[in-house]
Amino acid sequence: MISTRKRGVPKGPLYKFVIVDLLVAVASMLAAFWIKFGEYPFPAQNFLFIAYLFPVLFAIRFFVFLKFRLYDFRRRYTPFDVVYLTLGAVAFSRVVESFAVYYVALYGSTDTNLQPSRAILFLWDPALFWLGCCAWRLLYLLRRRRWAYDRTRVLIVGAGDQGESIRHDISEYSALGHEVIGLVDEGVEERAPGTNVLGTLRQLPSLVEEYDVDEIIVATERAGRDDLLRILSQCQVEDVQVWLLPALYEVTIGRVEIGEVAGIPLITASREPLSDWGSFFKRSADLSAAVIGLLLLLPVLPLIALLIKWSSRGPVFYRQKRVGKDERIFTLYKFRTMRQDAEESSGPVLSWADDPRVTSVGRILRRLHLDELPQLWNVLMGDMSIVGPRPERPEFAVEFSQRFPAYRLRFAIRPGMTGLAQIHGYYDSPVEHKLRYDLAYIGNISGLLDLKILLSTMRATLSGREQVRERNHRDA
Repeated sequence: MISTRKRGVPKGPLYKFVIVDLLVAVASMLAAFWIKFGEYPFPAQNFLFIAYLFPVLFAIRFFVFLKFRLYDFRRRYTPFDVVYLTLGAVAFSRVVESFAVYYVALYGSTDTNLQPSRAILFLWDPALFWLGCCAWRLLYLLRRRRWAYDRTRVLIVGAGDQGESIRHDISEYSALGHEVIGLVDEGVEERAPGTNVLGTLRQLPSLVEEYDVDEIIVATERAGRDDLLRILSQCQVEDVQVWLLPALYEVTIGRVEIGEVAGIPLITASREPLSDWGSFFKRSADLSAAVIGLLLLLPVLPLIALLIKWSSRGPVFYRQKRVGKDERIFTLYKFRTMRQDAEESSGPVLSWADDPRVTSVGRILRRLHLDELPQLWNVLMGDMSIVGPRPERPEFAVEFSQRFPAYRLRFAIRPGMTGLAQIHGYYDSPVEHKLRYDLAYIGNISGLLDLKILLSTMRATLSGREQVRERNHRDA
């Protein structure tokens, strides 16, 4: 099932939030001039410079606030969150703005009389803008929660005494914006009297979609590893937060962060693999690598194309549907390494050692990983990353998701041209073997790990290390 939820979409009209910040920016700038000079009209050489540069300054603030997710009110911000996140965004934007200010001061203006006031730009305006942005966000959150305008819809797994106790505690803290829409349980005999049970654990995916669930609390000891993996994998794709009681800590996977809902100490077990800034820098690195790689390989690509045409009939490029981030289907591009009619009689099957369908040139391309080079275009288009889990075909993705509950966790990030499973495993390693490496990468993703994987991939490519080993069966 492809997720219909949109990550990072604010519960409210974005353009209104931006207009409020714009008004705050104008008011803080005018107030800064009044504090500095104490009279009106303001000195022209200062005021005209700021007016000339104001659209650029506000555009910088807008994009920085957007990256800090200060327009995303789906998050359960506390007053402290609003204060320190806004402070960080204002400080960061001010650093960026300083380059624009001095660039315009030195090169952009022909009027030497236009000079910026450092007290306004770096003292009064940032302080007033920060206070104004904090104030309206705190008032806005207070209004939403007081009038139940921004409810977080909670589903509790476990309808016994623990589940009913949590439901009662959340109802006592309803002013914080949490609302229990029902409970899910397998055992009828352990349900507390009068409990609103919506269905069983197997029905959880459909219940999440039907009731537009925001958070799930697992409050039963009967949820084993497979059940938890199924919940986590499903909710990761649906952008649903999963909480576990501390007693269930030992059966979670990956790293966890301590948090609480309505005063109840819980453990969060679902989180985004990368922060907003982490995603931004990873995507920036991918774009840079794709552009540089395509430019450097420009003389080599036509030569590979000629060798493919010489070795066998058929197109140079092989196009295939693959499953990407959030289970989106995209077209993957590779240099063709098999005969044109490779799957006409067998249908979709995975490759194996000494696959007779592979051409002589294709075997060399696979050994040196040169058949993957066209995927730089997929990276450029945003379908893939340089490093990540390898994208799978839709037919196999459905099958593997049914066999392994945690398989859908792979769809939390963009698939990659190379990854841990490629440098530590083999081309035809068992699916569960590759999955362990993929989940280990997702749980420990970082720029340093990506660099290590890239260097290991380059070493394996230059050495020509064989990536296919003999085996007596196929992964199908």
